[in-house]
Amino acid sequence: MASSQAISYTLTINGTPVPQTLIASIQMLQVEDHAEMADLLRIKLTVGVRPDGSGWTVLDDDMFPRLANLVVKGKIGNAAETLINSYVIETQVNFSTQPGQTVLTVVAMDPSVLMNLEEKVRPWPDMSDSDIAAAIFSEYGFAAEVKDSQPVRPDNEHRTMQRSTDIQFLQQLAKRNGYECYVETAPTGEIAGHFHPPKTDQKPQGVLTVNMGQDTNVSAFTVRNDMLRPTTVKVKGLEVESLSDQPAESQQQSDDAMGSGTALAAERPRVVLLTGNGLARAGELQTAAQAVVDRSGWAIRAEGELNASTYGAVLRAKRTVSVRGVGRVLSGTYYVDRVLHIFTSEGWTQRFSLRRNAVGLTGRESFQEDNSL
Repeated sequence: MASSQAISYTLTINGTPVPQTLIASIQMLQVEDHAEMADLLRIKLTVGVRPDGSGWTVLDDDMFPRLANLVVKGKIGNAAETLINSYVIETQVNFSTQPGQTVLTVVAMDPSVLMNLEEKVRPWPDMSDSDIAAAIFSEYGFAAEVKDSQPVRPDNEHRTMQRSTDIQFLQQLAKRNGYECYVETAPTGEIAGHFHPPKTDQKPQGVLTVNMGQDTNVSAFTVRNDMLRPTTVKVKGLEVESLSDQPAESQQQSDDAMGSGTALAAERPRVVLLTGNGLARAGELQTAAQAVVDRSGWAIRAEGELNASTYGAVLRAKRTVSVRGVGRVLSGTYYVDRVLHIFTSEGWTQRFSLRRNAVGLTGRESFQEDNSL
């Protein structure tokens, strides 16, 4: 069986390490790393009456004001990496008459919360959606990882208007391109804005092993195949100047298939008529239709749980991972949709959600890598 490694975490508030007295009051610390939603930090702390009866510990110190910066780093063995850089958005206190049962819960969100504070109305002329994303990320000082999108809309034909917060606007643009849009803190601590398709072609970050004796590193694993989720799409627009129909359709996924058999049914597929998209030209409609088909193809969903000490690494969302031990149809490469890191007095648990757009093996998989050192 894989050997266990020492695990720990550190927490800073506005750049200052929290005192050990505060660490001792933490019942549970959770970091939620998500591909489709903002990353979140939740901390539950025990609150008590001060020995002299003058007030409440932790609570009266006001250590977690609005938008205070909280950074959590996790350490496995000698390797430490940043799990989240976040800002306080909510606190809640559950008071109890029983000693030691009053609990303060602190919730913090990743830096995308800074992009959601102000609604704006502004034009973005002569720019593609990817150009807009790069420009907005730069306004916040974030590094940008952006994939070019088409088309560039000339201002004399079409003007892209923003009528929302920056992150809401970018997520709308990402959706119609089949892209993901998020702000992520890298293991090194660098903050970057992302605007690109899911990275399904990258090397898997590790191997999750199910039901393989001493090599097993997953304590629970469930897989579901939603066979009615994958769809084909038809859409038609009207070009105003020429009054000509602008038809588009998509009947297959453009994403790299993560297995030998696509999730999209070849016979009697579901057909969706795309409406209310605000687009008129065939090229843009084709991109939007393809985006819907690609999103629908994530029909294979899996959930499970890891012990970080025996796994020997940090499992991260927005990346791929290999799964073995669940048969030829379900083993293979998956995209990590969500990881919930849970720190308690009993250790560090990583609960994960995976998704996949195909079944079967491609023959390119390598299951030799083992994260447990």
